[in-house]
Amino acid sequence: MTGPLKIATYTCTVEPAEGNAQGELPLTTLVQHILETATFHAESWSVGYSTLIQENHAWVLARLAVEMERYPRIGDTFVVSTWIESYNKYFSARNFEFADTAGRIYGYARSVWSMIDMQTRTSVDLTTFDHLAGRVAGKECPIAPQSKLKPVAGEPLFTWPVRCSDIDLNRHVNSVKYIEHMLDSFPLQQYDDNAVKRFEINYISETRYGAVFHIFRDETAPGVYALDIRTGEGETVCRGKICFEPRK
Repeated sequence: MTGPLKIATYTCTVEPAEGNAQGELPLTTLVQHILETATFHAESWSVGYSTLIQENHAWVLARLAVEMERYPRIGDTFVVSTWIESYNKYFSARNFEFADTAGRIYGYARSVWSMIDMQTRTSVDLTTFDHLAGRVAGKECPIAPQSKLKPVAGEPLFTWPVRCSDIDLNRHVNSVKYIEHMLDSFPLQQYDDNAVKRFEINYISETRYGAVFHIFRDETAPGVYALDIRTGEGETVCRGKICFEPRK
Protein backbone atom coordinates (compact mmCIF):
# COMPACT_ATOMS: atom_id res chain seq x y z
CA MET A 1 0.00 0.00 0.00
CA THR A 2 1.23 3.51 -0.83
CA GLY A 3 -0.19 6.89 0.08
CA PRO A 4 -3.00 7.94 2.42
CA LEU A 5 -5.78 5.84 0.85
CA LYS A 6 -9.33 5.70 2.21
CA ILE A 7 -9.27 1.90 1.94
CA ALA A 8 -5.90 0.31 2.66
CA THR A 9 -4.94 -3.28 1.85
CA TYR A 10 -2.16 -5.40 3.34
CA THR A 11 -1.09 -8.91 2.38
CA CYS A 12 -0.12 -11.54 4.94
CA THR A 13 0.86 -15.20 4.87
CA VAL A 14 0.14 -17.70 7.63
CA GLU A 15 3.51 -19.06 8.71
CA PRO A 16 3.80 -22.55 10.29
CA ALA A 17 4.85 -21.03 13.62
CA GLU A 18 1.59 -19.04 13.69
CA GLY A 19 -0.74 -21.99 13.18
CA ASN A 20 -2.91 -23.37 15.96
CA ALA A 21 -3.68 -27.02 16.76
CA GLN A 22 -6.20 -27.07 13.91
CA GLY A 23 -3.67 -25.78 11.37
CA GLU A 24 -5.39 -22.40 11.11
CA LEU A 25 -4.56 -18.78 11.88
CA PRO A 26 -5.63 -18.35 15.54
CA LEU A 27 -8.19 -15.70 16.37
CA THR A 28 -5.65 -13.98 18.62
CA THR A 29 -3.17 -13.65 15.75
CA LEU A 30 -5.94 -12.41 13.47
CA VAL A 31 -6.71 -9.70 16.03
CA GLN A 32 -3.00 -8.85 16.12
CA HIS A 33 -3.19 -8.28 12.35
CA ILE A 34 -6.23 -6.06 12.95
CA LEU A 35 -4.25 -3.91 15.39
CA GLU A 36 -1.22 -3.75 13.08
CA THR A 37 -3.17 -2.80 9.95
CA ALA A 38 -5.10 -0.14 11.88
CA THR A 39 -1.75 1.26 13.03
CA PHE A 40 -0.22 1.18 9.53
CA HIS A 41 -3.25 2.92 8.02
CA ALA A 42 -3.31 5.59 10.72
CA GLU A 43 0.42 6.16 10.21
CA SER A 44 -0.21 6.89 6.52
CA TRP A 45 -2.56 9.70 7.62
CA SER A 46 -0.13 11.08 10.23
CA VAL A 47 -2.41 10.05 13.08
CA GLY A 48 -0.49 6.91 13.99
CA TYR A 49 1.60 6.04 17.02
CA SER A 50 4.81 7.78 15.90
CA THR A 51 2.98 11.10 15.45
CA LEU A 52 0.53 10.96 18.35
CA ILE A 53 3.06 9.91 20.97
CA GLN A 54 4.84 13.24 20.47
CA GLU A 55 1.71 14.86 21.94
CA ASN A 56 1.31 12.11 24.56
CA HIS A 57 -1.76 10.83 22.71
CA ALA A 58 -2.61 7.25 21.73
CA TRP A 59 -5.41 5.25 20.15
CA VAL A 60 -7.25 2.85 22.47
CA LEU A 61 -9.42 -0.04 21.28
CA ALA A 62 -12.87 0.16 22.93
CA ARG A 63 -14.91 -2.55 21.17
CA LEU A 64 -14.28 -5.28 18.66
CA ALA A 65 -16.46 -7.79 16.79
CA VAL A 66 -15.01 -10.44 14.46
CA GLU A 67 -17.18 -12.72 12.35
CA MET A 68 -15.57 -15.42 10.19
CA GLU A 69 -16.88 -17.86 7.58
CA ARG A 70 -13.54 -19.68 7.67
CA TYR A 71 -9.96 -19.04 8.75
CA PRO A 72 -6.77 -18.90 6.66
CA ARG A 73 -4.75 -22.08 7.00
CA ILE A 74 -0.99 -22.55 7.28
CA GLY A 75 0.62 -21.46 4.02
CA ASP A 76 -2.38 -19.40 2.88
CA THR A 77 -1.86 -15.82 1.76
CA PHE A 78 -4.68 -13.47 2.70
CA VAL A 79 -5.49 -9.80 2.22
CA VAL A 80 -6.64 -7.47 5.00
CA SER A 81 -8.56 -4.36 3.95
CA THR A 82 -9.35 -1.60 6.44
CA TRP A 83 -11.30 1.64 6.32
CA ILE A 84 -13.00 4.25 8.51
CA GLU A 85 -16.80 3.99 8.56
CA SER A 86 -17.48 7.05 10.71
CA TYR A 87 -16.22 9.12 13.60
CA ASN A 88 -17.47 11.67 16.11
CA LYS A 89 -16.00 13.66 18.99
CA TYR A 90 -15.27 10.58 21.09
CA PHE A 91 -15.04 7.50 18.87
CA SER A 92 -13.87 6.29 15.47
CA ALA A 93 -15.45 3.23 13.81
CA ARG A 94 -12.97 1.22 11.73
CA ASN A 95 -13.87 -1.91 9.75
CA PHE A 96 -11.88 -4.80 8.28
CA GLU A 97 -12.32 -7.38 5.52
CA PHE A 98 -10.33 -10.61 5.21
CA ALA A 99 -10.13 -12.32 1.82
CA ASP A 100 -7.93 -14.80 -0.02
CA THR A 101 -5.93 -13.77 -3.08
CA ALA A 102 -8.84 -14.80 -5.35
CA GLY A 103 -11.16 -12.41 -3.50
CA ARG A 104 -13.11 -15.08 -1.60
CA ILE A 105 -14.13 -13.72 1.81
CA TYR A 106 -12.88 -15.21 5.06
CA GLY A 107 -14.74 -12.75 7.25
CA TYR A 108 -15.08 -9.22 8.59
CA ALA A 109 -14.44 -7.21 11.73
CA ARG A 110 -15.83 -4.03 13.25
CA SER A 111 -13.89 -1.97 15.78
CA VAL A 112 -14.46 1.20 17.80
CA TRP A 113 -11.52 3.33 18.95
CA SER A 114 -11.00 6.37 21.13
CA MET A 115 -7.96 8.61 21.46
CA ILE A 116 -6.69 9.42 24.93
CA ASP A 117 -4.20 11.76 26.53
CA MET A 118 -1.59 9.45 28.05
CA GLN A 119 -0.94 11.75 31.00
CA THR A 120 -4.48 12.66 32.01
CA ARG A 121 -6.11 9.41 30.69
CA THR A 122 -8.95 11.55 29.27
CA SER A 123 -10.46 11.49 25.78
CA VAL A 124 -9.10 13.63 22.97
CA ASP A 125 -11.66 15.37 20.72
CA LEU A 126 -11.39 13.61 17.33
CA THR A 127 -13.16 16.45 15.53
CA THR A 128 -10.01 18.54 15.99
CA PHE A 129 -8.39 16.36 13.30
CA ASP A 130 -10.04 18.16 10.36
CA HIS A 131 -8.56 15.95 7.63
CA LEU A 132 -10.30 12.83 8.99
CA ALA A 133 -13.60 14.01 7.50
CA GLY A 134 -12.22 13.46 4.02
CA ARG A 135 -10.94 9.98 4.84
CA VAL A 136 -14.27 8.30 5.67
CA ALA A 137 -14.96 5.51 3.16
CA GLY A 138 -18.35 4.41 1.86
CA LYS A 139 -17.52 0.70 1.85
CA GLU A 140 -20.11 -1.51 3.57
CA CYS A 141 -19.37 -3.98 6.37
CA PRO A 142 -22.05 -6.72 6.30
CA ILE A 143 -21.71 -8.06 9.85
CA ALA A 144 -23.79 -6.84 12.79
CA PRO A 145 -22.36 -4.01 14.92
CA GLN A 146 -20.90 -4.70 18.33
CA SER A 147 -23.47 -5.30 21.05
CA LYS A 148 -23.50 -3.98 24.59
CA LEU A 149 -22.47 -7.00 26.65
CA LYS A 150 -24.04 -7.69 30.03
CA PRO A 151 -22.44 -8.88 33.31
CA VAL A 152 -22.11 -12.61 33.95
CA ALA A 153 -23.47 -13.91 37.26
CA GLY A 154 -22.23 -16.84 39.34
CA GLU A 155 -18.85 -17.95 40.58
CA PRO A 156 -15.56 -17.38 38.68
CA LEU A 157 -14.41 -20.18 36.40
CA PHE A 158 -10.76 -19.57 37.26
CA THR A 159 -8.32 -16.95 38.55
CA TRP A 160 -4.91 -15.85 37.32
CA PRO A 161 -2.36 -13.17 38.24
CA VAL A 162 -1.24 -10.70 35.60
CA ARG A 163 2.25 -11.70 34.41
CA CYS A 164 5.02 -9.79 32.62
CA SER A 165 3.98 -11.33 29.28
CA ASP A 166 0.52 -9.76 29.66
CA ILE A 167 1.89 -6.19 29.74
CA ASP A 168 2.23 -3.86 26.72
CA LEU A 169 4.36 -0.77 26.10
CA ASN A 170 1.91 1.39 28.08
CA ARG A 171 2.48 -0.96 31.05
CA HIS A 172 -1.14 -2.10 30.93
CA VAL A 173 -2.50 -5.52 30.00
CA ASN A 174 -2.32 -5.97 26.22
CA SER A 175 -5.76 -6.00 24.58
CA VAL A 176 -5.04 -9.31 22.81
CA LYS A 177 -4.17 -10.97 26.13
CA TYR A 178 -7.73 -10.58 27.38
CA ILE A 179 -8.93 -12.43 24.28
CA GLU A 180 -6.30 -15.13 24.78
CA HIS A 181 -7.43 -15.76 28.36
CA MET A 182 -11.09 -15.90 27.32
CA LEU A 183 -10.34 -18.45 24.61
CA ASP A 184 -8.18 -20.48 27.01
CA SER A 185 -11.18 -20.97 29.28
CA PHE A 186 -12.27 -23.74 26.88
CA PRO A 187 -10.56 -27.14 26.41
CA LEU A 188 -8.74 -28.08 23.20
CA GLN A 189 -11.54 -30.48 22.22
CA GLN A 190 -13.91 -27.52 21.95
CA TYR A 191 -11.78 -26.13 19.10
CA ASP A 192 -11.28 -29.52 17.47
CA ASP A 193 -15.06 -29.83 17.20
CA ASN A 194 -16.01 -26.18 16.66
CA ALA A 195 -14.72 -22.96 15.14
CA VAL A 196 -15.29 -19.48 16.53
CA LYS A 197 -17.96 -18.05 14.25
CA ARG A 198 -18.23 -14.68 16.00
CA PHE A 199 -16.28 -13.06 18.78
CA GLU A 200 -17.01 -9.79 20.57
CA ILE A 201 -15.21 -7.92 23.31
CA ASN A 202 -15.97 -4.67 25.14
CA TYR A 203 -12.98 -3.10 26.93
CA ILE A 204 -14.09 -1.25 30.06
CA SER A 205 -11.06 -0.45 32.23
CA GLU A 206 -7.28 -0.82 32.19
CA THR A 207 -5.23 -2.99 34.51
CA ARG A 208 -1.58 -3.19 35.43
CA TYR A 209 1.01 -5.74 36.43
CA GLY A 210 0.29 -7.41 39.75
CA ALA A 211 -3.49 -7.45 39.44
CA VAL A 212 -5.43 -10.68 39.88
CA PHE A 213 -8.18 -11.51 37.41
CA HIS A 214 -11.29 -13.65 37.78
CA ILE A 215 -13.02 -14.92 34.65
CA PHE A 216 -16.74 -15.66 34.65
CA ARG A 217 -18.47 -17.63 31.88
CA ASP A 218 -22.05 -18.57 31.11
CA GLU A 219 -23.58 -20.47 28.18
CA THR A 220 -26.51 -18.26 27.21
CA ALA A 221 -27.61 -20.42 24.25
CA PRO A 222 -26.26 -23.60 22.64
CA GLY A 223 -22.71 -22.76 21.57
CA VAL A 224 -22.98 -19.13 22.69
CA TYR A 225 -21.01 -17.98 25.73
CA ALA A 226 -20.89 -14.72 27.67
CA LEU A 227 -17.62 -13.94 29.48
CA ASP A 228 -16.68 -11.39 32.11
CA ILE A 229 -13.19 -10.57 33.41
CA ARG A 230 -13.02 -8.77 36.78
CA THR A 231 -10.29 -7.80 39.20
CA GLY A 232 -10.01 -9.28 42.67
CA GLU A 233 -11.86 -6.18 43.92
CA GLY A 234 -14.82 -6.96 41.64
CA GLU A 235 -14.15 -4.23 39.05
CA THR A 236 -15.12 -5.29 35.51
CA VAL A 237 -12.20 -5.07 33.12
CA CYS A 238 -13.83 -6.37 29.93
CA ARG A 239 -16.72 -8.50 28.70
CA GLY A 240 -16.79 -10.93 25.82
CA LYS A 241 -19.09 -13.09 23.73
CA ILE A 242 -18.10 -16.20 21.78
CA CYS A 243 -20.35 -17.96 19.27
CA PHE A 244 -19.13 -21.40 18.19
CA GLU A 245 -20.11 -23.22 15.00
CA PRO A 246 -19.58 -26.98 14.46
CA ARG A 247 -16.77 -27.71 12.03
CA LYS A 248 -17.86 -28.98 8.64
